[in-house]
Amino acid sequence: MILAVLLAVFAALIPVAARGQDESARPSPNDVVWHWYGSCAGPDSLVFDATLDGQPLYSATFPICKQRRGDIKPDPQQRTLEFHFNAAPKRFRAGSSKEVQPIRADVWESARQPYGIRFGISFSIEQQVLLNTTHLAQPKAASRSEQVRGVVITIHPVAKKAP
Repeated sequence: MILAVLLAVFAALIPVAARGQDESARPSPNDVVWHWYGSCAGPDSLVFDATLDGQPLYSATFPICKQRRGDIKPDPQQRTLEFHFNAAPKRFRAGSSKEVQPIRADVWESARQPYGIRFGISFSIEQQVLLNTTHLAQPKAASRSEQVRGVVITIHPVAKKAP
């Protein structure tokens, strides 16, 4: 009998705990998060660099800022960085062609966080996505990823000029 009562109490508490976890995990419009472009006009910027086998592929600098999530206005069209290079698709996906061909890379803001920005990165050929991945950038520290051997993504803050 005591076991039945304990099980009933335990079963009743599980949904409450689960609901509490779900609510705390939901982003709030009051959260202060890092964001790129938009209304960012402050001194903070990041540099996105991509290299292939040590050779530069692409570099871009863009503004970042902290804003309340609810104050970030949606862009009419999602802002992306795009660059192209030649490589064998097999490098990105097993079973793909070994022949060198044009690869397209797209970079976009996929998640705004209090500690940084998570970027989505996609590599594709004409009719096929070869790889979708993410890269976390932090506003005050460099980050580096090499999801595909030889393709290195580095994002770092713009060096501040000495006064």
